[in-house]
Amino acid sequence: MTPTSLFARYLWLIELLSYSNGLSKNEIDSRWTNSVFNYDGEETIPRRTFIRMKDNILCLFDIQIGYDRKEKKYYIENDISGCNKNTQFLLSAFAVNQMVSENRDLADRILLEDTPTGSNVFLPEITTAMRENRRLSITYQNYEMQTAREFEIEPYALRYFGRRWYVLAHTGFHDSLRLYALDRMKDVKISDKLFKLPTDFSADDYFSRYFGMIVTDGKAEHIQLKTSDTRAKYLRSLPLHRSQKEIANNLFELHLVPTDDFINTVRAMGKEVEVISPNWLRKRLLQDAKDLVKKYSKKTL
Repeated sequence: MTPTSLFARYLWLIELLSYSNGLSKNEIDSRWTNSVFNYDGEETIPRRTFIRMKDNILCLFDIQIGYDRKEKKYYIENDISGCNKNTQFLLSAFAVNQMVSENRDLADRILLEDTPTGSNVFLPEITTAMRENRRLSITYQNYEMQTAREFEIEPYALRYFGRRWYVLAHTGFHDSLRLYALDRMKDVKISDKLFKLPTDFSADDYFSRYFGMIVTDGKAEHIQLKTSDTRAKYLRSLPLHRSQKEIANNLFELHLVPTDDFINTVRAMGKEVEVISPNWLRKRLLQDAKDLVKKYSKKTL
């Protein structure tokens, strides 16, 4: 059995048990028989295989599958919502994949967001280099470059945002950390040269002050947003940032670096949101609104 099929089997079992109040081994086998991931057409999951699955799921995802002897049912002991973000991302992606696979006859009625071609082509090379602390030689061309340029980077972390994969890397040329979009890479080669990841580096801490993929040396600020009743419901169910708090009815406070990614998101909410503070951000959005009115007040050709 290939590593990919094993991994799919683990995710399938987690997904199955997470949406049930517990299932017996026979019930699990019955579901497995009809699963699109049962490539070999097995009628049951062998007992030893099932035990290994439980052990590997605990090791890989820190998810404990327990057994209720009275009810004779297997269940997930810990709260999956408390798992790390990577595990939650995998489970969410797998659930979507399973849903689409099981409903191929509805393919033209289940629409997903497009991901840029090439956005994940070089993920295996980058993750291998990260694991082995090896430099990468990349051929890269962003939207501001006239031609592609080849240079070396030290890959620190990967991040997925806005339908794109990015690698956070240190470069000797800039002597700083920079973000590179994978879909702008023309070629990637793993180097024999090693690098040392700083012992105090934390990707989670690094991005904690930011919204989106623009990172600057700016200072984090307290930002207050007053929203409409409808927009408040959206923000409660899907916070803009980990620091978001509702300090009064429909009044939200965030603590982050207000980069253009964040400002553009606020601007896109239109009249449903009002920046209360800081004052400079109020003035900027006011000026943007005036410029927009002026532009649309002109007669078109």
